[in-house]
Formats: sequence, structure tokens, C-alpha cells
Amino acid sequence: MSKKIILSKGDFVMLNSFIKNHSAGFSEYSLKKLASELQTAEVVEKEELPDDAIRLSSEVQLMETEQKASMTIKLVMPKDVDIKSNKISIFAPLGAALIGYRKGDTIEWEVPSGKKYYKILDVKN
Repeated sequence: MSKKIILSKGDFVMLNSFIKNHSAGFSEYSLKKLASELQTAEVVEKEELPDDAIRLSSEVQLMETEQKASMTIKLVMPKDVDIKSNKISIFAPLGAALIGYRKGDTIEWEVPSGKKYYKILDVKN
């Protein structure tokens, strides 16, 4: 939850650019949380990222801890979003919440219905 995230230099630059030029529809909470995480992120070359670190194109299996509901999503660029195929934007609140975390981590993120906690069960890159 307040764990340091690990990102590739490319993802770090892309996410910082998004924060500076964010579009409407992204909550102030999400922007502040992502900006805060980026300030303390460990930034490495792409080939140095651990295999289980969530990045662009990662397939992530998660469980919402309160409801015990699990889901598998893939993080993609906005142009590749396909809800029917569980492909969500890396800039969607949940996508931004997951980036840089690893298998076994639990994240907290605000959604329209309040704060939710997600346990990362598996990551495929």
C-alpha cells in the first residue's frame, strides 16, 4: 500500500507525462496517488524489471479482498482498450493503481464506490 513501486524508464516517463497532461475523468485522488508513487519509484532499464513487476502489456490476476472476487486484466494503451477481452487502459484508475507493483502485493485504490483493496495473485509478462 505504501510500498515502493518499480518501473521501467519508459513507463516512468509515460506516466509522468500523463500526470502533467491528464485528461478529464481521472480523479484527483488517483492523480495525487500516482504522482506520489512515481516520486519514490525505483526506475530501472526495461531488461532489469523483475518478471513479476506489472508494466504495460502485463496480464494481472487480482482479487478484490472484501468481496473475494477475482479477475484477470491486461494493461494496454488507451487505443487498445477492449472491455470484453478484459483489456484496460494503463491510465484507467485501476491500471494506474497496478503499475509497478508485484505478485503478492496488496494495493489500495479509490473507485467510484469508495476505497477498494486488491491482492495481486499473478503477473504474466
